[in-house]
Amino acid sequence: MSLLSSLLDHMPPAIAGTDSPILRSRPEPRPRLVLATRVERPGQFITGPHASAATATPEWRLARDQYLNHIMACRGCYAPTGRHCTAGAHLRASYDNTPTEALQ
Repeated sequence: MSLLSSLLDHMPPAIAGTDSPILRSRPEPRPRLVLATRVERPGQFITGPHASAATATPEWRLARDQYLNHIMACRGCYAPTGRHCTAGAHLRASYDNTPTEALQ
């Protein structure tokens, strides 16, 4: 007999009356979660099937590279919190406003 089994012998059952084999043999009905109202969400950032920097426009890549090179060197910019110096804010705005894909 192990120490664990002797400890478990003195513990009461978790739910009173569930130690009966009759209750264990019957499956209990499981509660089901039902979504009351369907939530419609608009699609976000739907682009082409393979949108990446490799398929982006050269203008977008240039704006991205200028922004990233600036924030990596600038002590006044901290991108995770959205803090930018004046030059960083202009580069970020240019990066955000430059289309990734060419207009057709």
